[in-house]
Amino acid sequence: MKASNNTLESLSDIDRVETTGQVRRIGAQMLLALARKEISATDVEAAAKMMAAQAMHMQTEVKLAMAAITLREKGANLADVARIGQQLIGGTATSGS
Repeated sequence: MKASNNTLESLSDIDRVETTGQVRRIGAQMLLALARKEISATDVEAAAKMMAAQAMHMQTEVKLAMAAITLREKGANLADVARIGQQLIGGTATSGS
């Protein structure tokens, strides 16, 4: 990570968040920004809640993938696992969509 005078500069090289490492980096930078009084505690709390939810979703996806592997090893096939992470929010899943 490059040295910077503020949080915005230190995160300017991230165009898209694609890895958990980037999420952790943003979280750490937010804590630093709070210490520097660049953002409020409310901002950090909101970001922490989002990061916690993201971690929970990732853990769920890992558990589902592990279950699919176990089922496949025992001869079962769980085809819809390929759609993990693509489920529409607020919608109901239908086969083949």
